[in-house]
Amino acid sequence: MDKETITKVVSEARAESKKRKFTQSVDVSIALKDLNLKDPTKRFKADILMPHDVTDDVKVCVIGDGDVITRAKEAGVKYTLTKEQVEEYAKNPNDAKAFIAEINYFLAIPQMMAVVGKSLGRYLGPMGKMPTVLPPNADIAQFAGQYSRTVRVRLRQNPVINCKIGNEAMSDEDLADNILKLITEIEHNLDNGINNIRGAYVKTTMGPSKQLKL
Repeated sequence: MDKETITKVVSEARAESKKRKFTQSVDVSIALKDLNLKDPTKRFKADILMPHDVTDDVKVCVIGDGDVITRAKEAGVKYTLTKEQVEEYAKNPNDAKAFIAEINYFLAIPQMMAVVGKSLGRYLGPMGKMPTVLPPNADIAQFAGQYSRTVRVRLRQNPVINCKIGNEAMSDEDLADNILKLITEIEHNLDNGINNIRGAYVKTTMGPSKQLKL
């Protein structure tokens, strides 16, 4: 599989997709084979950093103390939680679940990880949204900004991985770069690499699927 071949398939998928009144996402579906997914060790979750932005609508929440919250807001992070707010959410399960469902990624300073785990772990865990540790001296704008290029992949009991890798406003070449990165990283998480992949397909939101030749 090479970039030139992927670029051609992406171009065909876009050409066969009718124009809509909104910017369609470009999605990839990867069907797997010869995996015993009843065995938990064969399942995985991975956050893959793409070469190019996947979305500009990612929602990141920073969990920390006063100084970190101030720096996060100065960096343009819209969602933040203090220790007191985390503990308050723990008392209101419905509010906690609704808030967690709205956020794509959580970042927490090291000293807050235990509090978050104790208070909200029961809700964050099943949604695959346990926080990533935010290093004490991290550039929050840069650290949070990388999530616009991040694709979260989860393989559970269904042997199919579906994810958004960009949108139709991007060039065919940039979309191909993201697809190549995605498939390469998924291969690394499979016992037999590409031999565990039955097939891969790319499509726009409302368009037909086109098969990627692996």
